[in-house]
Amino acid sequence: MEDAKQLHRRLLKFTRGDVTDEDNALDILRTLEKSAVTYTILKETKMGHTVGKLRKHENEKIANLARLLVKSWKNMALSPRATSEPERKPLNSSNTAQESLQARISGSNGLKTAPKPEAAKVSSSSFIPAGLDKVRATVRIKVKEILEVSEGGGDFGQVAAAIEVAMARTYHMGAPGEQKKEYMAKYRQLSFNLKKNGELRQNLLDDSVSGDQLVKMTAEELATEEKRAQIEKLRDDAFQEARLDWAEANHDKIQKQTGTEGTKGLFTCGRCKSSKTSNTQKQTRSADEPMTVFVMCHNCGNRWKC
Repeated sequence: MEDAKQLHRRLLKFTRGDVTDEDNALDILRTLEKSAVTYTILKETKMGHTVGKLRKHENEKIANLARLLVKSWKNMALSPRATSEPERKPLNSSNTAQESLQARISGSNGLKTAPKPEAAKVSSSSFIPAGLDKVRATVRIKVKEILEVSEGGGDFGQVAAAIEVAMARTYHMGAPGEQKKEYMAKYRQLSFNLKKNGELRQNLLDDSVSGDQLVKMTAEELATEEKRAQIEKLRDDAFQEARLDWAEANHDKIQKQTGTEGTKGLFTCGRCKSSKTSNTQKQTRSADEPMTVFVMCHNCGNRWKC
């Protein structure tokens, strides 16, 4: 059987479009589901990122299996023993049973153990290290609260810390040339957009987007897909309105909206004999002289004045 790394390489070809066989991709995902994919392999190969891209695939079977795999790997990564025992299988329950047995033995000997609170202490200290600036600590907590709204789950504390570290590095927090005002402005921008953009939150939790990438994103990149479409439409409208020939290019559309579609113009084109014309008047001579009439044929593009 192929190892997990070989399967990942084959799956990469599918996500890149080099291979389009959906049945083959489904077989790879099923094999990965049965394979002993460790935390170390996930970290080295970024396999979670690759499989995560398939959660919105058009093939429903591929999308469902990809979601199950990502969820399983997330649970494994969140386990306190994931990094200390990299060769542990994600769905193996033997470790849990062994820990339970040891707890009962310790209890019978009068020994008090509290593994869960200890794990919580480690997580808390790594999330907000001792001596961390109060402002930075508050930012981490607030970002973590925003991420926790996501339904997909994930290591909220670790991702929030990574985002804040990237911000602190960018704006030299606690170092010469500190840009605290810019740091807080970036926090407000990210906070606003992360609350609105569920897809961006999930991409961060799936490691599809890193903290450094997030901090460097433009306002348009941070926006939701719907908002980006609105921005693109506004940009296109502004471009169209800036055209000198906008009225001519949109002649048919204007006529349709005003209910004058199909009506004949006042002038007939001398070149193509079409009456599909429009005209404007401008004062090009002295005030006591009649205005000059400019005519355009919308059939052949001929222009003249009279």
